[in-house]
Amino acid sequence: MGDVAKRGPLAGLELEFVGDRLKKGFKRRDAFKGGIATLGALAVATGVGRHVTAAQGLASLGLLPEDLPAKKYTAATSEVGAGSTWVAHGMETARFFGDLLGVEVTSFDGQFSVEKQLQDLQSIASQDFDFVAVHPSASGALVDAANQIIAKGVPLIDMDTRLVQDPEEFEAYGHLTYLEPDNIYMGSTVATELFKAMGGEGEVIHTQGQLAHTGAQGRAEGFRQTLANYPGITVVDETPGDWLVDQTASLWQDLLQRFPNVKGGFFHSDDMALAAQSVVEAAGKQDQILLVGVDGLKNASEAILADKLLASVINPSGRIHGGAIWAGYLTLSGTDQAEGGVPKFIRTDGGPITKQNAAGYIWLHDNMQY
Repeated sequence: MGDVAKRGPLAGLELEFVGDRLKKGFKRRDAFKGGIATLGALAVATGVGRHVTAAQGLASLGLLPEDLPAKKYTAATSEVGAGSTWVAHGMETARFFGDLLGVEVTSFDGQFSVEKQLQDLQSIASQDFDFVAVHPSASGALVDAANQIIAKGVPLIDMDTRLVQDPEEFEAYGHLTYLEPDNIYMGSTVATELFKAMGGEGEVIHTQGQLAHTGAQGRAEGFRQTLANYPGITVVDETPGDWLVDQTASLWQDLLQRFPNVKGGFFHSDDMALAAQSVVEAAGKQDQILLVGVDGLKNASEAILADKLLASVINPSGRIHGGAIWAGYLTLSGTDQAEGGVPKFIRTDGGPITKQNAAGYIWLHDNMQY
């Protein structure tokens, strides 16, 4: 028998093959059978997500680094920008699951710059990572570097937005899998909440993400589909905030001067919505203007409970990033039990968040369940 953990809820488990044990399901009181369920149970035990790092979460299990499986694989994630709450949560989730599965995860911060992310991905392509996950800032901008990775035989996992703009062309592309939420659904869901709360009439500002991001495109499409059902709603501005909180705050300071009677704001991310909320509150218009966003992480859920945001919808960052690590690990280790291996497309949906259910989603976030 190999080395075993002597501390915490993993006590007595062999550590050399933790990844395989996770996949099969630990035989212990508080773990579910099946790999992903077991990972979820472990995440519950750690407290990762309560504003702690992956390392702190592992330490809360009573584990030291030597208790974890040896790093057998290496992975890189290329991210839009670590300043995003969504991205930061995903990076920690990827690192946490990597530690449990024996994958050394290195995340590259694109700093909300397409050029920086392209440079990062080119650097990744020149190194010897076992698999790569990318969250593109702009569809089509990273294809050359992505092609270099695929040409080396390295599994490439796409997250949240398409590497290739055209859906049919992307379907035939050489990536391992694509984990994506239903962006049209998300945009439509929160737009419906906003328009209903406005009584179906009034001026609305639509603050978009980066326009070349297919996730932003889908959210805009969902917004416009819903808008067609509300003839009393007038959209007065659609200037992108590009996911940046400072840019969005500055934009809204100007917009409130230009459109003093605006009644609602629709944002492609909660970070942008909360930036605008501070501007709205400073202008004394918090009782006039209703705001909704997308992502549904803890900051948004808390703001909804505090009546600072009306609603949001889950874009499951943890499920997408954790799923990327899981897909890479199963592929490389040859232990995927699913017939045919990892599918080319994985839908990662989440539901709407309102004041009635926000507390439950905070609990799910705190235990890294989405």
